Amino acid sequence: MNLLHMGSDARERRLRAIEGARAAVAALNELGVTALVTGSLARGRFGPHSDVDLLITACPRSRKYTIESVVEDALGGLPFDVIYLDEIPGHRRDHFVAGAADARDLR
Repeated sequence: MNLLHMGSDARERRLRAIEGARAAVAALNELGVTALVTGSLARGRFGPHSDVDLLITACPRSRKYTIESVVEDALGGLPFDVIYLDEIPGHRRDHFVAGAADARDLR
């Protein structure tokens, strides 16, 4: 969705989601976790009721249970889902990866 066509509240929420996603991915990277943004935020369709979807593509086993608290802190109250690539059935993985984006590329 084009930011020019959004109301100011929706635009502010989307920008907050982008900043939060970037912060979450950066914090996860510091822990050795690799993550991409997927879903509506990655596709440019983030709306008033959207959540932030993060696709975990690589994760040290010892960090798996800290991921959600790191993401929750970075997103500051925005709803989110954490999806683990290794838990997605093989026939659906390509779909998730193809629709994912690097958080730094979000606009």
